Formats: sequence, C-alpha cells, structure tokens
Amino acid sequence: MSKIKFSGHTMGTPQCNIYEAMKVIKDIGYDGIEVRVAPDGQINSEKISNSESKDIYKSARKIGIEFSCLSSYYKDFINKEARTHTILNLKRVVEIADILKCPNIRVYGGIDPSPPGVWFVENWEKTVSGIREVAKYAATFGIKVCIETHIGSLTMSVRDTIRLIDDIGMNNVGMLFDYAWVELAGIEKGKEAVRKASKYIYHCHIKDWKIFSKKPLQKKACLMGEGDIQWKEVIKELKNIGYIGYISDEYEKFWSPHELPDAKEGMKHNLKWVKNILRE
Repeated sequence: MSKIKFSGHTMGTPQCNIYEAMKVIKDIGYDGIEVRVAPDGQINSEKISNSESKDIYKSARKIGIEFSCLSSYYKDFINKEARTHTILNLKRVVEIADILKCPNIRVYGGIDPSPPGVWFVENWEKTVSGIREVAKYAATFGIKVCIETHIGSLTMSVRDTIRLIDDIGMNNVGMLFDYAWVELAGIEKGKEAVRKASKYIYHCHIKDWKIFSKKPLQKKACLMGEGDIQWKEVIKELKNIGYIGYISDEYEKFWSPHELPDAKEGMKHNLKWVKNILRE
C-alpha cells in the first residue's frame, strides 16, 4: 500500500493569508500544506513570532491539516554579509518548522552562475559549508533540509544535487525532487531520473508546463497532464521505488496569475489527476 501523501503549496493561493490557505487546501482534499516563507508569502520568517507560529499550528490541528514543508528563498552563501543573513534566517525557518511540527524545509542549492569574480569551486565550497551549518542546527530539532532541483542554483540536475548532498555529508540533508526542472536540465529524464534520485528524495514537487523553447526558455504553466513534462512515467516510478513522503502541488498561480484557473478548480484537478495515475 502506497504511503504517499499529498500537499498543496500556498503558491497556488497567493490571495490568501495562512489561515485562509489552510482551509482552501484542506477543502480541496490535500493531506498537508507547503508554505511560501518570504516577505510576500503566507509566513514571513523575519517577522513572525513564536506565539504567532503556535497559533497557526493550533489552527492547522483544528481543521486537520499537516505541514509538509516550509519553502524559503534564502540562497546566497557567498557574499559575506548576505551569507550571514542567509544562514541566520534559514535557522529561523528551522525554528518555525519545529513549532509547526513540519518535517522539512526547502533550501536552494546556492546560486548559479557564480557572481562576477567568484570561481565555481569557491561558490561550491561556500554553499556546502553554509548548508552544512544550517543542517547541523536543523538536526537538533529533527528537521530535514531538502535541497531543491531548481534552475538558477547549483542543483538543477539530479547528478549535481546528489554531489552537493554527498559533499555536505549530513544524514538530515536530502533532495526536494522537482522533476520539471530536472527534465529541462537535460541530464536525466523520466524513470532514470527517479531511480538515480531515489535514495535521496525527501519531498517532491509537481507542476506542468507547455514548453515552447528550451533555449531561450519559453514556457507556460498549465494543469497537470496538459503539458509536456513526462509526469505519468515519473509518478508511476515514484510509486515503484517505494517513495514515502509528500507529493506537493506547486501550483504556480503566484507566478502565473493569468495562465491558471483558481486553486479550487486547478489544484482540485491536479490532485485527482495524480491520484488516478498512482491507481493505474
């Protein structure tokens, strides 16, 4: 029996505060919620108090929804001042996750390309040491650090993400498997990508795009199953490898407000579509 659970990302409910988003996502039928942690997200880690975090957790328990992941946007481990800010705030995200009983935080795998005047090896080493420091702190709370496969980072492909995770060398550091970006990276595709990533995956994102051009990248957000990403093969393979964790619908309404229908329609479609693929 599959132990895969499903969460909705607050990227899909940009007009909602955290309390409204929890209700919308629960009503659609998701088991959990993934939260944008940013100044314009449902949680601002630089302003929220422990008391406010506890109130959010109590509300989530009352309506019966779990937190699957807190998705932060801090990623500069290179510039001295920015690095200090990044590490301190990622540690604060860990503390909030602990209060919310959220098992995962999302962390970008640094910055790519490297800033002017910074060699790749320096970029890589500072990213490794920075995430390692955050991971050591997270380990004291039992929180996992999930490095996302994402454009603009050192970890767009499965290959590069695994290398970074291995270099960090912490048991609570794994992969946020965002397959759409992996496919565009062009190093691994479909079943191969899932199999190579399998023992590293802590959390998964889904989203679909219609791809018009890869270089330069031109794409359009769409509902699951209506785009060009090899999702059927990937989702079936996640089940085949025995993936245990959340598949989180990163419904990109925040970035594509005019391309996607309201969450109550679009995210409901996506949840039904993914569940049907897993039943096949």
